[in-house]
Amino acid sequence: MKNTTVDEETSGSAALYALGALEGEEARAFEAHLGEGCEACASELRGFESVVGSLGLAAPDAEPPIASRARLLERLAAGDSSESKDSGRDDAKPSEPRSLCGEGFLVVRAGEGQWLPTGDAGVSFKLLYTDRERGTFTTLVRMDAGASIPAHRHLGVEQCLVIEGDLRAGDVSMSAGDFNCSLPGSVHEEIATTGGALFLIVGPERYEVVEARA
Repeated sequence: MKNTTVDEETSGSAALYALGALEGEEARAFEAHLGEGCEACASELRGFESVVGSLGLAAPDAEPPIASRARLLERLAAGDSSESKDSGRDDAKPSEPRSLCGEGFLVVRAGEGQWLPTGDAGVSFKLLYTDRERGTFTTLVRMDAGASIPAHRHLGVEQCLVIEGDLRAGDVSMSAGDFNCSLPGSVHEEIATTGGALFLIVGPERYEVVEARA
């Protein structure tokens, strides 16, 4: 019998699969579920793939911050220096292959990349892609249960897709599969989560923290 509805957990799996962020065993289990002919999950997946595929195309043209370009060049220079030093060592390990699937494509596996802390307790992020021409960053953000992000003003278009968990900002609550687009100049009240959350952000490098509304 074919399923016609999708529960929240399965919807979250579909979102993660569309992003390429579903772990190995879970990914294979989801693929097997699709192979059983679940039309509801297949439809859910197509919807997420459509959103993910268009996220990076919706941001306006923008010049990347000069400071960001300088930091990037410093990191590249440091990487080249390290490789040069290691090349003469017999025990030097070969560099891991870049996550490329043919020219013009980039794939970041679930286990790749590095989760880094932000200035907010219980909030971390993993950078997936930097569009230098548009000045936008594609980032996964993870919030622990009870964590929060202070009220802030958006300096450019910021798009957010909730992958799992719960988020709330003022009277607005979001859960897995919900999408939000914040326009330049808009102000988000404090963003908080009760049980934790994972979401995808496509937007400028930073935002402006503002005082919470009374």
